[in-house]
Amino acid sequence: METRDDKIFKKYKAARNTVKREIQKEIKRDQQEIASQCKYNPKIIWKHINSKRQRKSPIDQLKSIDVDGNNILVNKDEEKAEVHVFKY
Repeated sequence: METRDDKIFKKYKAARNTVKREIQKEIKRDQQEIASQCKYNPKIIWKHINSKRQRKSPIDQLKSIDVDGNNILVNKDEEKAEVHVFKY
């Protein structure tokens, strides 16, 4: 993209597509393995389902201003729900 050269861009697209195909094949293999094992081990399918349902990145600390006007960091979920977020 930096040079706008068609040859480089075609090489990039070919490499990108190859990687994408390999990732899809690996995902399909994993799913087929889970499907074949789920009859004998039903926990494995629920483990897979729950891994897809969970949040990967929870809300991090929030910056806020307390009653006295001091900047604070909020960590607890209950406090995060009620906090007025510090805007930049």
